[in-house]
Amino acid sequence: MKQTIAASLLFVSASAFAANGELVLNTETTFNPSHTNRFSFMLGVNPSLTKAADMSSFNFSYGKKLENFWADANVMMTKGLFNKFSANNATATGATDDQLAEQENTLTSIGLGIGRETRYAQTLLPFDDIYELMAANLTYNIYKEDFSGKSFSGPGLMAKFSVYKRFNDYFSAGAHFNYNLAVVKRSQENDTETSSQRSLTLGFLTMGVDLSFYL
Repeated sequence: MKQTIAASLLFVSASAFAANGELVLNTETTFNPSHTNRFSFMLGVNPSLTKAADMSSFNFSYGKKLENFWADANVMMTKGLFNKFSANNATATGATDDQLAEQENTLTSIGLGIGRETRYAQTLLPFDDIYELMAANLTYNIYKEDFSGKSFSGPGLMAKFSVYKRFNDYFSAGAHFNYNLAVVKRSQENDTETSSQRSLTLGFLTMGVDLSFYL
């Protein structure tokens, strides 16, 4: 399911960047006001409506306009059940699946990347001033596994997709989807441990509200 959603997001992103094989530039003055700084506050939850409380996240994002693209920086804090972050690697956690089933853990991610604004949703939705933001970030992740008290860290990727309603040149609000993938490791406890024996692969999706301010 996670792989299907991630593939869909990547397909939408790729489609949005090109039309008929040519890059589409957003040159309309009503679409590109003179702002050069974007400050976004995103609150997200697990996308399953019946299990939304199993995971929650807060993401602060800063964007700097670079011609037709945005430099994108993010700090995200996520809290959720272990099985929403990852499958268990018993040699890494030192715990069984049953012991971790109801365990809540935290993840802090710091990311840098690039984003792009498009306006393809405008042709589908019956509202004015609708646009999208797609961004990809390389991340550094710190994962706290509270049952064992172990800390894992390592690199990852963050893919973001937001659909906004622009209310004026300074404020937009809408929905966002964040997909995160990371491989994190704990410190080596003995010389015989391999990298895979102390690693976890994290992969999860959150969705929620995005409030963005432009200056």
